Amino acid sequence: MKKLTMSLGFTLIELLITLAIMSILVGMAVPSYQHSLLTTHRDQAKMKLTVISLLQTDNFSRQQQYVALNNLAVDLSSSKYQYSIHIAANNQYKVTATAIDNQRNDSECRALSLDHNLTRLPTLCW
Repeated sequence: MKKLTMSLGFTLIELLITLAIMSILVGMAVPSYQHSLLTTHRDQAKMKLTVISLLQTDNFSRQQQYVALNNLAVDLSSSKYQYSIHIAANNQYKVTATAIDNQRNDSECRALSLDHNLTRLPTLCW
């Protein structure tokens, strides 16, 4: 009589094939994930620029002048963007978000800006 044997584990070849398939899947997913992170941080910066613009408009309607960023009630702490404002003497402003650290990999959108006329630059990024 023949004795039936059952395999209770995986062979080395099966494990290597599984490992190869997993590395291919991870290799495809990581760039997509990194792009999603860059886009998410860019969207957060655009939101903060819009909030700053709204606060500047509100301040101008009450006091007839634009103010520095530290005088606005907005949290500008970010590990991805640095915010700055240029206020011109003729009641104009331009607020800018400049990418820092890994966000600089967002090559075409390293510097986002919004001015008193709501001109958004670069237009590709908005």
